[in-house]
Amino acid sequence: MQPFYAWSVHGERPGWLRSSLVHLSSPLAVYVCLLAAVVTTFLNLAVTLHNVQLLNELLPPAPKEYSYAGSDHPAQLPLDLPAVGLVLEYGDPHFSLWDDAEWGTLFPAEGFTDLGPSQQPYLLSMIHQMHCLDIIRVGFLTNRTGAAHHVEHCLRYLRQIVLCKADTTLEETVMKEIDGRNETGGSGVGMVHRCRDWTKVRQYLLDNPSHVSRA
Repeated sequence: MQPFYAWSVHGERPGWLRSSLVHLSSPLAVYVCLLAAVVTTFLNLAVTLHNVQLLNELLPPAPKEYSYAGSDHPAQLPLDLPAVGLVLEYGDPHFSLWDDAEWGTLFPAEGFTDLGPSQQPYLLSMIHQMHCLDIIRVGFLTNRTGAAHHVEHCLRYLRQIVLCKADTTLEETVMKEIDGRNETGGSGVGMVHRCRDWTKVRQYLLDNPSHVSRA
């Protein structure tokens, strides 16, 4: 037969329940319970914060918002450029010293594009570098008729760009005997360079010309 518990006829609680209530009502027991609750809460909070930190590290950082005022702008054009291959060629007869029209095709929208809420114009470095090559070409043709300063600037500019890119492509060499000595050299022709798709930059400038180039 199952045990049967009932209140006494005088309304008193059973003995086992009265004993438990007495123990729980003591100040020490109350303090222990509160301390356990506080410790448990802090542990749960610490675990939650740790998990949130781990999740934040897994998520990509939120893109920075720029004002495009002064120097508050991204360092690079916000355009994804996939890697492509470039096989170097001699290039004859294209881009000869005297072909102004063909060299002029290197400057879509004159190299400028507008960015930001106020449509701030920016010049792309790739086009600046091409411009410097063209200036050196024109300076060579004019044979020191006032272009020396601009040519010098462009030579210094391109020297630093070459250092910046630090292209580590391995170019094959050949050995030839010249005047009784073995000379090693290479033209770079036929070598494949790992590059970024410059056609996307060109198309971007054509689709997003700056107001200064349209003026």
